[in-house]
Amino acid sequence: MKFGIIGLGYVGLATLCGLAKAGHEVIGVEKDQPRLLRLMNGEVPFHEPGMADVLRDYPGSITFTDSIADVETVDYLVLAVGTPSKSDGSCDLTFVDEALSEVKSKQKIIIRSTVPPGTTDLLSIMYPAHTFAVVPEFLQEGRALADVLKPHRVVIGSDNLEMSEEVAGIYGRLGVPLVCTSPIDAEFIKYASNAFLATKISFINDLARLADKAGADITTIADGMGLDPRIGRSFLNAGLGYGGSCFPKDMQALLNVAHENELDLPVISAAMHSNDSQMAYVASKVEHKSGIKVAFLGLAFKPETDDMRDAPSVTLARHLALREIDIVGYDPLAKWDYPQAMTPEAALKGADVAILVTEWDELVNLKPEAFDGMRTKRLIDARNAWKYARDPGTVQYEGVGRMQNKANTPSSM
Repeated sequence: MKFGIIGLGYVGLATLCGLAKAGHEVIGVEKDQPRLLRLMNGEVPFHEPGMADVLRDYPGSITFTDSIADVETVDYLVLAVGTPSKSDGSCDLTFVDEALSEVKSKQKIIIRSTVPPGTTDLLSIMYPAHTFAVVPEFLQEGRALADVLKPHRVVIGSDNLEMSEEVAGIYGRLGVPLVCTSPIDAEFIKYASNAFLATKISFINDLARLADKAGADITTIADGMGLDPRIGRSFLNAGLGYGGSCFPKDMQALLNVAHENELDLPVISAAMHSNDSQMAYVASKVEHKSGIKVAFLGLAFKPETDDMRDAPSVTLARHLALREIDIVGYDPLAKWDYPQAMTPEAALKGADVAILVTEWDELVNLKPEAFDGMRTKRLIDARNAWKYARDPGTVQYEGVGRMQNKANTPSSM
């Protein structure tokens, strides 16, 4: 089959690469000229494992263009443009509308962009010549291509039975569960999934703050909870809270949809408030003293990506910069606007405090002697991930919710 992909960010390019590996012909449409030029030269404009290999190995199956007119004859048109937040938190559908307004021929359109519940129904009215199916993405940066090739499930939302069956036939070859439903249900599944995972992170961070006070170890608590199959261990990692380009945006958009329907979502609201509080809580672990130097170990919002959109490192740095604290960072790939070192050891040299922000393998496995260049060898492990936490040597180790203060622990009877 022949597919056109409009928008070649993380979702669009991962979808394009997955379809090419599956043996389909794909045409990628990208309006951003510098990004388009890099793609035409076989370069991936961001770090994502496996994508460069696909561009190299399937050149005959992949074409790039900046014109939507070049995809007018494809079998399916995949919409993967951005849907950023407006100033009021609602979802900005400008790029969706602009793309569809340029499509002149009758098309079967698969929507991969994250859109609020009810959007596809509205688009069907606005663009009656097209047939729509919404297939929300559940990709994790750092393993986006792997998630395209072997997702946990595929959700297909369409009111057109023929379109639903055709798309199910395409994705059915992956051998994963298919959920065929209405467009609004499919859109809801995407938002509900992200909101639940974000809430799970906020929940464990709430308990981590209590564990710090009471003298408990949140990691052991999470391990014990996670053995219950109704709960599961994933997304129960206490630390800085959630960030990135999806969770904050989708949580706010979901609240906006609720507001439009004259409803409150107190659990979602509380999860967002807890996430904001967690950042301030971790920042409070650094002495309120100007002139000290803090080394950030890791900058990207998660390992195996260079994405800095809504990265916790930036928010945390702002908290500390307001207190006139000197900041330096290190990351294998990501860049930021604060001073940055070329190696972890260079970042740590002369620092009073180190904060493990992103759990890259090289940072998680830093040996205690790597901290010898610090003025004060103190590590705040904001991801509870440092390999030597149980045997830190001369490093003053402090995790999040890991038995930091036993003073308030009730005495034994």
